[in-house]
Amino acid sequence: METALAAPANARPQATLVLETADGQVIRQALADIHRAQRPNAMHLGEKLRYWAHGVWQFLSEGPRAANTGGGVWPAIFGTVLMVIVMSVIVMPFGVLAAIYLNEIAHQGRLTRLVRIGVRNLAGVPSIVYGVFGLGVFVYGIGSSVDQWFFEDTLPSPTFGTGGLLWASLTLALLTLPVVIVATEEGLARIPDSQREGAVALGATRLETLTRIVLPMAMPAMLTAVILAVARAAGEVAP
Repeated sequence: METALAAPANARPQATLVLETADGQVIRQALADIHRAQRPNAMHLGEKLRYWAHGVWQFLSEGPRAANTGGGVWPAIFGTVLMVIVMSVIVMPFGVLAAIYLNEIAHQGRLTRLVRIGVRNLAGVPSIVYGVFGLGVFVYGIGSSVDQWFFEDTLPSPTFGTGGLLWASLTLALLTLPVVIVATEEGLARIPDSQREGAVALGATRLETLTRIVLPMAMPAMLTAVILAVARAAGEVAP
């Protein structure tokens, strides 16, 4: 029986396991429907620990079985990590550059204040709004256009006009972009003006002041922005 249970489901003999309960009731179970059989009461502590560790490893390293009848979460873990990495690579340069422009380069007038208000409002938009936006713009808009331009032979089966890692990462980048901008700009605003004025007084150009004085001092704020962006992106479901 142990050999039959250890074999793959499609290779097991078409036999029936007959079990009898303590009250005399007979239960018939097809071997093909049995995924795993154990005798916990016959195990000693070491075997129980090994069985528990094996179950944890299977849960973390395997994918879900058919019809969600169990299995592991490895595809979810791998997809989340890869999506967050792609999102971080996309969002960090744009977010940091936008914060530098708003705080260091742009004229501090009414338009700049309106842009800041808009960025802070976008940081509070629910993720489902970004999910619907990504579905309409990236999947149905850009993805369908790419299919018509380059993959017309495969239509109506979509190539880029369907949900995928790239579109989800771009949607997460849009979702976390306001967070990166706000956190980075707050770090830049905390740098005293005397640091910039001292660098200029010593003959440094505006670019040298920015790259050698301001940005190194704002590095903790940039790292904070990365952590906040990754934390929010990993927990959002809609994109």
